[in-house]
Amino acid sequence: MTAPLRVLLVDDEPLARARLRRLLGAIERVDVIGEAGSVPEAAPLVDSLRPDLVLLDVQMPGEDGFALLSRIAHRPAVVFVTAFDHYAVRAFEEHAVDYLLKPFRPERLAAAIDRVRGVLARPDELARQLQQILASVGPARADRAETLERFTVRIGQKQLIVRADDVLWFGAEDKLVFAATLADRHYVNFTLDELERKLDPARFVRVHRSAIANLDHAAALRPGFAGTWRLQLDDAGRTEVPVSRSRARAVKERLGA
Repeated sequence: MTAPLRVLLVDDEPLARARLRRLLGAIERVDVIGEAGSVPEAAPLVDSLRPDLVLLDVQMPGEDGFALLSRIAHRPAVVFVTAFDHYAVRAFEEHAVDYLLKPFRPERLAAAIDRVRGVLARPDELARQLQQILASVGPARADRAETLERFTVRIGQKQLIVRADDVLWFGAEDKLVFAATLADRHYVNFTLDELERKLDPARFVRVHRSAIANLDHAAALRPGFAGTWRLQLDDAGRTEVPVSRSRARAVKERLGA
Protein backbone atom coordinates (compact mmCIF):
# COMPACT_ATOMS: atom_id res chain seq x y z
CA MET A 1 0.00 0.00 0.00
CA THR A 2 1.30 3.45 -0.89
CA ALA A 3 2.09 5.94 1.85
CA PRO A 4 -0.59 8.45 2.91
CA LEU A 5 -0.63 11.83 1.22
CA ARG A 6 0.76 14.36 3.72
CA VAL A 7 -1.18 17.63 3.55
CA LEU A 8 -0.67 21.10 5.05
CA LEU A 9 -3.65 23.47 5.23
CA VAL A 10 -3.09 27.23 4.81
CA ASP A 11 -6.15 29.46 5.24
CA ASP A 12 -6.75 32.44 7.50
CA GLU A 13 -10.29 31.24 8.33
CA PRO A 14 -10.38 28.61 11.11
CA LEU A 15 -13.79 27.40 9.93
CA ALA A 16 -12.47 26.90 6.40
CA ARG A 17 -9.53 24.88 7.76
CA ALA A 18 -11.90 22.83 9.92
CA ARG A 19 -14.09 22.03 6.90
CA LEU A 20 -11.06 21.00 4.84
CA ARG A 21 -9.80 18.81 7.67
CA ARG A 22 -13.23 17.16 7.97
CA LEU A 23 -13.56 16.54 4.23
CA LEU A 24 -10.02 15.20 3.95
CA GLY A 25 -10.75 12.85 6.84
CA ALA A 26 -13.27 11.07 4.61
CA ILE A 27 -10.65 10.44 1.90
CA GLU A 28 -8.48 7.35 2.24
CA ARG A 29 -4.73 7.65 2.74
CA VAL A 30 -4.66 11.37 3.52
CA ASP A 31 -2.94 12.76 6.63
CA VAL A 32 -3.30 16.42 7.60
CA ILE A 33 0.08 17.10 9.20
CA GLY A 34 -0.42 20.76 10.08
CA GLU A 35 -2.19 24.01 9.40
CA ALA A 36 -1.45 27.72 9.31
CA GLY A 37 -3.45 30.94 9.12
CA SER A 38 -0.92 33.16 7.32
CA VAL A 39 2.08 33.10 5.02
CA PRO A 40 4.63 33.91 7.78
CA GLU A 41 3.20 31.05 9.83
CA ALA A 42 3.08 28.64 6.90
CA ALA A 43 6.53 29.18 5.36
CA PRO A 44 8.61 27.50 8.11
CA LEU A 45 6.07 24.68 8.38
CA VAL A 46 6.40 23.86 4.68
CA ASP A 47 10.18 23.58 4.94
CA SER A 48 10.20 21.70 8.25
CA LEU A 49 7.27 19.32 7.71
CA ARG A 50 7.90 18.89 3.96
CA PRO A 51 4.28 18.07 3.03
CA ASP A 52 3.38 16.37 -0.23
CA LEU A 53 0.56 18.86 -0.80
CA VAL A 54 -0.35 22.34 0.39
CA LEU A 55 -4.01 23.39 0.17
CA LEU A 56 -3.48 27.13 -0.08
CA ASP A 57 -5.90 30.05 0.21
CA VAL A 58 -5.12 33.05 -1.99
CA GLN A 59 -6.48 36.11 -0.18
CA MET A 60 -5.23 36.35 3.39
CA PRO A 61 -4.37 39.32 5.60
CA GLY A 62 -0.88 40.58 4.89
CA GLU A 63 0.80 38.48 2.21
CA ASP A 64 -1.33 36.48 -0.20
CA GLY A 65 -0.95 32.79 -0.97
CA PHE A 66 1.26 33.41 -3.99
CA ALA A 67 3.87 35.02 -1.72
CA LEU A 68 4.32 31.71 0.10
CA LEU A 69 5.73 30.09 -3.03
CA SER A 70 8.65 32.52 -3.12
CA ARG A 71 9.50 31.95 0.55
CA ILE A 72 9.89 28.17 0.65
CA ALA A 73 12.72 25.85 -0.35
CA HIS A 74 10.65 22.67 -0.34
CA ARG A 75 8.37 22.46 -3.38
CA PRO A 76 5.20 20.51 -2.60
CA ALA A 77 2.26 20.08 -4.92
CA VAL A 78 -0.07 23.07 -4.53
CA VAL A 79 -3.84 23.26 -4.86
CA PHE A 80 -5.21 26.77 -4.48
CA VAL A 81 -8.48 27.14 -2.58
CA THR A 82 -10.20 30.51 -2.97
CA ALA A 83 -13.52 32.30 -3.38
CA PHE A 84 -12.32 34.16 -6.51
CA ASP A 85 -12.06 32.64 -9.97
CA HIS A 86 -9.96 35.47 -11.43
CA TYR A 87 -6.80 34.07 -9.76
CA ALA A 88 -6.96 30.85 -11.80
CA VAL A 89 -4.55 31.76 -14.59
CA ARG A 90 -1.90 33.06 -12.20
CA ALA A 91 -2.34 29.93 -10.07
CA PHE A 92 -1.47 27.69 -12.99
CA GLU A 93 1.41 29.94 -13.98
CA GLU A 94 2.76 29.09 -10.53
CA HIS A 95 2.39 25.39 -11.43
CA ALA A 96 -0.58 24.70 -9.20
CA VAL A 97 -1.93 21.20 -9.72
CA ASP A 98 -5.54 22.30 -9.28
CA TYR A 99 -7.76 25.20 -8.25
CA LEU A 100 -10.78 24.83 -5.96
CA LEU A 101 -13.37 27.59 -6.07
CA LYS A 102 -15.23 28.06 -2.79
CA PRO A 103 -17.74 26.78 -1.95
CA PHE A 104 -16.77 23.42 -3.46
CA ARG A 105 -18.38 20.00 -3.08
CA PRO A 106 -16.63 17.08 -1.32
CA GLU A 107 -16.32 15.16 -4.57
CA ARG A 108 -14.50 18.11 -6.17
CA LEU A 109 -11.90 18.01 -3.38
CA ALA A 110 -11.59 14.24 -3.81
CA ALA A 111 -10.96 14.73 -7.54
CA ALA A 112 -8.22 17.27 -6.75
CA ILE A 113 -6.57 14.80 -4.37
CA ASP A 114 -6.63 12.13 -7.07
CA ARG A 115 -5.04 14.58 -9.49
CA VAL A 116 -2.30 15.36 -6.98
CA ARG A 117 -1.57 11.67 -6.45
CA GLY A 118 -1.23 11.22 -10.20
CA VAL A 119 1.16 14.14 -10.54
CA LEU A 120 3.30 13.01 -7.62
CA ALA A 121 3.46 9.49 -8.99
CA ARG A 122 4.52 10.69 -12.46
CA PRO A 123 6.17 14.13 -12.27
CA ASP A 124 6.61 14.15 -16.06
CA GLU A 125 2.80 14.32 -16.32
CA LEU A 126 2.61 17.73 -14.59
CA ALA A 127 2.69 19.76 -17.80
CA ARG A 128 -0.07 17.66 -19.35
CA GLN A 129 -2.18 17.97 -16.19
CA LEU A 130 -1.84 21.74 -16.23
CA GLN A 131 -2.88 21.93 -19.87
CA GLN A 132 -6.00 19.91 -19.09
CA ILE A 133 -6.88 22.16 -16.17
CA LEU A 134 -6.35 25.32 -18.19
CA ALA A 135 -8.55 23.90 -20.93
CA SER A 136 -11.28 23.18 -18.38
CA VAL A 137 -11.36 26.80 -17.21
CA GLY A 138 -11.10 28.13 -20.75
CA PRO A 139 -14.86 28.39 -21.47
CA ALA A 140 -15.46 30.36 -18.30
CA ARG A 141 -12.69 32.77 -19.22
CA ALA A 142 -14.11 33.12 -22.72
CA ASP A 143 -17.50 34.04 -21.27
CA ARG A 144 -15.81 36.69 -19.15
CA ALA A 145 -14.11 38.15 -22.23
CA GLU A 146 -17.49 39.20 -23.67
CA THR A 147 -18.68 41.38 -20.82
CA LEU A 148 -22.35 42.33 -20.92
CA GLU A 149 -22.33 46.14 -21.12
CA ARG A 150 -25.97 46.74 -22.13
CA PHE A 151 -29.13 44.77 -22.76
CA THR A 152 -32.69 45.41 -23.91
CA VAL A 153 -35.97 45.05 -22.02
CA ARG A 154 -39.46 45.23 -23.47
CA ILE A 155 -41.84 48.00 -22.38
CA GLY A 156 -45.07 47.63 -24.35
CA GLN A 157 -44.10 47.68 -28.01
CA LYS A 158 -40.76 49.37 -27.28
CA GLN A 159 -37.33 47.89 -26.59
CA LEU A 160 -35.55 49.90 -23.91
CA ILE A 161 -31.76 49.77 -23.79
CA VAL A 162 -30.36 49.46 -20.24
CA ARG A 163 -26.70 49.96 -19.38
CA ALA A 164 -25.38 47.28 -17.04
CA ASP A 165 -23.55 49.94 -15.00
CA ASP A 166 -26.93 51.55 -14.23
CA VAL A 167 -28.23 48.40 -12.58
CA LEU A 168 -28.14 48.41 -8.77
CA TRP A 169 -28.74 44.68 -8.52
CA PHE A 170 -30.26 41.71 -10.27
CA GLY A 171 -32.72 39.51 -8.42
CA ALA A 172 -35.06 36.57 -8.95
CA GLU A 173 -38.67 36.21 -7.93
CA ASP A 174 -41.25 33.64 -9.06
CA LYS A 175 -38.64 32.16 -11.46
CA LEU A 176 -38.27 35.53 -13.24
CA VAL A 177 -35.08 37.61 -13.17
CA PHE A 178 -35.21 41.39 -12.87
CA ALA A 179 -32.75 44.26 -13.09
CA ALA A 180 -33.31 47.04 -10.54
CA THR A 181 -32.16 50.52 -11.56
CA LEU A 182 -32.64 53.88 -9.86
CA ALA A 183 -35.68 54.50 -12.04
CA ASP A 184 -37.44 51.15 -12.29
CA ARG A 185 -37.36 47.35 -12.16
CA HIS A 186 -37.18 45.47 -15.47
CA TYR A 187 -37.55 41.77 -16.20
CA VAL A 188 -34.69 40.41 -18.29
CA ASN A 189 -34.18 37.40 -20.55
CA PHE A 190 -31.22 35.99 -18.62
CA THR A 191 -30.86 33.58 -15.74
CA LEU A 192 -28.77 34.69 -12.77
CA ASP A 193 -26.18 32.04 -13.67
CA GLU A 194 -25.89 33.53 -17.17
CA LEU A 195 -25.59 37.03 -15.75
CA GLU A 196 -22.91 35.92 -13.30
CA ARG A 197 -20.82 34.68 -16.23
CA LYS A 198 -21.45 37.67 -18.49
CA LEU A 199 -21.30 40.69 -16.16
CA ASP A 200 -18.08 42.53 -15.33
CA PRO A 201 -16.68 40.64 -12.28
CA ALA A 202 -14.91 43.81 -11.13
CA ARG A 203 -18.33 45.38 -10.43
CA PHE A 204 -20.89 42.61 -10.05
CA VAL A 205 -20.78 39.84 -7.47
CA ARG A 206 -23.16 36.98 -6.70
CA VAL A 207 -24.17 37.67 -3.11
CA HIS A 208 -26.99 35.14 -2.84
CA ARG A 209 -28.41 32.35 -4.99
CA SER A 210 -31.19 34.82 -5.87
CA ALA A 211 -29.18 38.06 -6.12
CA ILE A 212 -26.24 39.71 -7.92
CA ALA A 213 -25.20 43.14 -6.63
CA ASN A 214 -23.34 46.02 -8.28
CA LEU A 215 -20.62 46.83 -5.75
CA ASP A 216 -20.25 50.32 -7.22
CA HIS A 217 -23.55 51.05 -5.45
CA ALA A 218 -22.69 49.37 -2.14
CA ALA A 219 -23.14 51.69 0.85
CA ALA A 220 -23.05 49.45 3.93
CA LEU A 221 -22.94 45.83 5.04
CA ARG A 222 -25.24 44.95 7.94
CA PRO A 223 -25.36 41.69 9.93
CA GLY A 224 -28.50 39.61 9.49
CA PHE A 225 -29.67 36.36 11.05
CA ALA A 226 -27.61 33.17 11.58
CA GLY A 227 -24.49 34.35 9.76
CA THR A 228 -26.28 36.07 6.89
CA TRP A 229 -25.79 39.74 5.97
CA ARG A 230 -27.65 42.55 4.23
CA LEU A 231 -25.89 44.68 1.61
CA GLN A 232 -27.30 48.20 1.69
CA LEU A 233 -27.19 50.11 -1.59
CA ASP A 234 -26.84 53.84 -2.15
CA ASP A 235 -30.24 54.51 -3.77
CA ALA A 236 -32.75 56.83 -2.11
CA GLY A 237 -34.66 53.92 -0.60
CA ARG A 238 -31.49 52.35 0.82
CA THR A 239 -32.37 49.00 -0.72
CA GLU A 240 -30.99 46.00 1.15
CA VAL A 241 -29.91 42.92 -0.81
CA PRO A 242 -29.56 39.56 0.99
CA VAL A 243 -26.07 38.10 1.40
CA SER A 244 -26.01 34.38 2.13
CA ARG A 245 -23.79 32.89 4.80
CA SER A 246 -21.82 30.87 2.23
CA ARG A 247 -21.02 33.99 0.19
CA ALA A 248 -20.49 36.46 3.03
CA ARG A 249 -16.73 36.04 3.24
CA ALA A 250 -16.19 36.62 -0.47
CA VAL A 251 -18.41 39.73 -0.36
CA LYS A 252 -16.52 41.11 2.66
CA GLU A 253 -13.19 40.56 0.92
CA ARG A 254 -14.41 42.32 -2.21
CA LEU A 255 -15.53 45.27 -0.07
CA GLY A 256 -12.30 45.32 1.94
CA ALA A 257 -14.22 44.57 5.13
